[in-house]
Amino acid sequence: MALYLLAQRAHARRRRRVPQERVFKTRIQFLNMPEELVLQRYRLNPEMIRDLCHVLERDLQPSTGRSHALPVYVKVTAALNFYTSGTFQTPAGDAAGISQASMSRCVAQVTAALVRRADAYICFPCGAAQRERTRREFLGRAGFPRVLGALGCTHVALKPPADHENLYRNRQRYHSMHMQLVCDARGAITHVVAEFPGSMPEAAILSQSSLKPIFESRQEEPSWLLGDRAYSLKTWLMTPIENPQTPAEHRYNHAHGSTHAIIKQTIAALKARFRCLSRAGGVLQYSPLKVCHIFVACCVLHNIAVARGIEACMEEAGSQEPQGDEEAAREVVTEAAEEARQALVQDFFS
Repeated sequence: MALYLLAQRAHARRRRRVPQERVFKTRIQFLNMPEELVLQRYRLNPEMIRDLCHVLERDLQPSTGRSHALPVYVKVTAALNFYTSGTFQTPAGDAAGISQASMSRCVAQVTAALVRRADAYICFPCGAAQRERTRREFLGRAGFPRVLGALGCTHVALKPPADHENLYRNRQRYHSMHMQLVCDARGAITHVVAEFPGSMPEAAILSQSSLKPIFESRQEEPSWLLGDRAYSLKTWLMTPIENPQTPAEHRYNHAHGSTHAIIKQTIAALKARFRCLSRAGGVLQYSPLKVCHIFVACCVLHNIAVARGIEACMEEAGSQEPQGDEEAAREVVTEAAEEARQALVQDFFS
């Protein structure tokens, strides 16, 4: 009898048990946050994030009708959390109110959507009016004429593949991808090459990019890029004069350095906005291809921010990272390139 009563009581307790409600982490909507906090967390203002959600909506809209599918704004802000925090996925995911697995999917989806749209936001000046405006803006910086872009490279640290570890070790002795950038006078990125490992020299990356054919197809319209001593002088790439002798050559070097400085400022701003690209934010735990895609996605977001007049918080950039190897390139300089620079010094700096 006693056993029977105990069984009855246990059955009654089971019948009274209320099913537990599924618990979800709280998601913080950026629309309900002060604008200053949104800028601090995402490096973009609320209006820009809304527009970004709209632009990416077709790619990010949940394909399932289930009630717990992540909405577009959660995916976008989760990815922004990762780009800007420089942390691994778990803390960034906690900030967005989603799990690490969901965070990983959000970063992958948003990155892919941004990369697909890169050509619409990263554009080298091609039309005559565009080129003229770019040259005029560069001329206004320090009086250097006919400039269409400032050229430079930067490293993005990653965990290297075990089978080719040596290819990713750069001259600063850490593993990275070596990214080439061109920017305009406003600091907008106009050309990106993101595919080479850290051991690849700047000059080698340049030789395999599309910049040479772009300039050589317009020889009737003299224009050039500005590069530092990591590059060899070309008819379309002006570098500093190693041992300036005349006042004109000193003026050339001063104008070159003041104008070329915009690419260093742009790289610093890019890494200040998106700490995942900075060594201060840790090492990216992704494959080389995904690291390149993340870099391009951040370049797209940087350009949108520049177009909207949103400045990077340079105080959070941390210590300056080496952006180029700054070693003289070992390529043979052609006579035509020397003549082009001499004519430039004579015509504009004498």
